[in-house]
Amino acid sequence: MNSALGTASVRPPVPGSGDTDALREARITEDLAELGAALDAEDSADARAMLDPPTPLIRPIPPPAPYPIDALGPILAPAARAIAEIVQVPEALAANSVLAAAALCAQPLANVQTLGGPRPLSLFVLTIAQSGDRKTAADAVALGPVREHVRRALLAYQVARKEWDRAHEGAKLKRSAAKKKAARAGAADEYAAELREIAEEPPPRKPWILCGDPTTEGLMRSLAEGQYSQGVFSDEGGQFIGGHSMSEENELRCIAMLSRAWQGSALDRVRATDNEHTILYGRRLAMHLMAQTDVAARMLGKALYRSQGFLARWLIAAPDSLAGTRMHDPSSPAPEDDQRIRRYWHALAELLAAPANEDREVGGLDPPCLALTPEARSLLVDAYDEIERAQRRDGELEGIREWASKAAEHACRIAGVLTLVSDPGAHAVPAETMVGALEIAQHYVSEYARLIGSACLPPEITAAQALLEWIKAKRLRSVTPRQVMRFGPNAIRHAAAVKEALRVLIEHHWLTALEGAKTYIVHPAAFATEA
Repeated sequence: MNSALGTASVRPPVPGSGDTDALREARITEDLAELGAALDAEDSADARAMLDPPTPLIRPIPPPAPYPIDALGPILAPAARAIAEIVQVPEALAANSVLAAAALCAQPLANVQTLGGPRPLSLFVLTIAQSGDRKTAADAVALGPVREHVRRALLAYQVARKEWDRAHEGAKLKRSAAKKKAARAGAADEYAAELREIAEEPPPRKPWILCGDPTTEGLMRSLAEGQYSQGVFSDEGGQFIGGHSMSEENELRCIAMLSRAWQGSALDRVRATDNEHTILYGRRLAMHLMAQTDVAARMLGKALYRSQGFLARWLIAAPDSLAGTRMHDPSSPAPEDDQRIRRYWHALAELLAAPANEDREVGGLDPPCLALTPEARSLLVDAYDEIERAQRRDGELEGIREWASKAAEHACRIAGVLTLVSDPGAHAVPAETMVGALEIAQHYVSEYARLIGSACLPPEITAAQALLEWIKAKRLRSVTPRQVMRFGPNAIRHAAAVKEALRVLIEHHWLTALEGAKTYIVHPAAFATEA
């Protein structure tokens, strides 16, 4: 191998702490010049490949479109803006928080008419944001009235449970006395009649409304013994996405159960070990998970979740971070002092206080159905037809048919939530609310298309990209398989994975294996945008 080429390729980098764009460009130009000189000395195909521009492994993700916050209506839109301003979070993050909280409050009160029949108002929402992006603070404001309702429900339950316990003990004594009396007299029929008179009310339902990291079994128990309408809300969504319920051995059962809950279908559980067979009717479940990018990518990148239609049930947003721009404003009010947030809190508290229709025969909720006004239905049909045309072969939505096919239903659910927030006594979705809901649904379909393409990558590309990022972070001008095995990304520290990742990087011209050498040379373009 030509010595000049080897020296140019492995030359130590200049420390990057004081680099400027001009210095970085000069370094790349110098590297390419030295490689060009080496080509004059040795016309090697391997060496000449170093002058070919490398091909990106991953298509750059386009920036998110602005959230159509005005479409949230006269109560949620101002509240989302207030949270965005006071907490200093992206508007999409604030909008997701208030929309998910509103769905939790509205879902026990009504269903909504869709083109496929009545559907729950339940929404599954996923917000992708980094650590330090103030997810917790935003969700705390959005869920303020819900957490207060939970606190009051707990106090009421404690009182009701004590009363029930006293009545239960009294009933036990009565049954015991009746049994002894019947035994002495041999009057079985009289004993049965007395037992019917002693029949007691079931225990009060537990005040379980919110949870953050349930297992599938735990969530079933919560819905069986707790409130009929509940929410899984977590500002650390990784605990759920990477937890026991979504582990490889449990994930199919979990996503099937959550999909049925989103649909409003009966939930069943059968266990042979304890002869348990539970069927739950009329339950409602809303979800809002806030997760960091790498954790969310595990969920978005699962082909199983797409093929099962699980991801198609989620409203997903990944706004750009505001970190570095959130300067302290001493004049900013506290959330409880902002009239927009106070109005929002009042609207949600009104929904939480409204009585829900219950099915007294089998238990669970039996909510009425919000109709669509003729104008709202006409708007929905037009949008549905347009979305359907976009799913044809080579259509704009062909690649995300699973979500696009549910877009009209998403719009109806959102419209139903917005309708009840503005008017808890409403019986139909008005046209202006449907206009806003369709605009919001359009935003979520564009976010889904933007994010799902970058998440669903072949594993060999994912591994190669991880190796390339490691090379960039270490500022390596050359690398060996042994070096990658010992110090590289954890996911590829075995021979087969290292070999495949190196092959992909060579194929895309990020690395060159010079003839007869065990060292792979890194293309200078890898450092074109280094900090």
